[in-house]
Amino acid sequence: MSKLDLAYNEDQQSIGAAVRRFCTQVNSEALARNAHQPFPRAAWEQLAQLGAFAAAAPEQDDAGGAEEVCAICEALGEAAFPGPLSATYIAIQTLPEDEAQQVISGSTLVALRASRGNLLPYGPDADIVLAREGNTVRRAELAAEMDVVETLGGEYCGRATLTLGEPLENSARALALGDLAAAAYLGGALQTLLTVTTEHAATRRQFGKTLGEFQAVTHPLADCALNATAALLLARNAACSFDSSADDNATLCADAAAALLSAARAAREGAFTCHQVFGALGVTLEGPVFHFTRRIQQVISMTQDNLHARALLAELGLGDDGHDN
Repeated sequence: MSKLDLAYNEDQQSIGAAVRRFCTQVNSEALARNAHQPFPRAAWEQLAQLGAFAAAAPEQDDAGGAEEVCAICEALGEAAFPGPLSATYIAIQTLPEDEAQQVISGSTLVALRASRGNLLPYGPDADIVLAREGNTVRRAELAAEMDVVETLGGEYCGRATLTLGEPLENSARALALGDLAAAAYLGGALQTLLTVTTEHAATRRQFGKTLGEFQAVTHPLADCALNATAALLLARNAACSFDSSADDNATLCADAAAALLSAARAAREGAFTCHQVFGALGVTLEGPVFHFTRRIQQVISMTQDNLHARALLAELGLGDDGHDN
């Protein structure tokens, strides 16, 4: 993949296909629907064995590592596979090599506090806790016992007061990689959500017509499809920046932040539109799309520090118009 050609190359397509097969084998739909259960470490370690996390190792930065991460996360998003993906990639970029290798192997699970609150997605099962503080990543220790929390998104979370250490090295690049991973995941999830919804619109009949024959249904879905494609292209562009901008953290951070903001907006609006098409069926736990839409919302809440991203874009002079992105 290059700046002018954002299509995945043969190797990236292969690893994406391998991840899709893996998601089918482990029944990722069941994992997504039951994300409130204790974390499925066995499936996580199997994902690690595919090389899904090794691509994020710092030594891969100039060897297309971020582009592989983008392809992997896009495929995982298509299957709504649960897990602390952004936190894992951030940890691999910032932790000492011995600990990073344990994260790469899938044997060590990372929880990341993405904002100044005390909620830790996957915290009850985590071996390492990190905290995002603006443009830095810090090691964190529990200052008190963690409480298990159920969230609307179904994730297995914890709440705890943290004691923060010094900023970790390589924080800026790590956060950029986490942002582009989340953007690719959201774009992939939205693509599947739109596919399922379009199939429903093509077969569900109202007033003697299929839903797809009504412009009030098809036009919003078409807009969502365009937004999803744009978000995925921005994520791939951010991955190119990451792999080609070894000394230009400002550019790669801006590209990753823009990709995440675009993907978050596209995914939120897409989820809303798809729920409208499905009606009440869309918000039932047993329905065909709810596990996708709640994963989308949960990923956004876990990874998008919107104020940070907007502030970063403004600081770089790349536009903060005061409106939600």
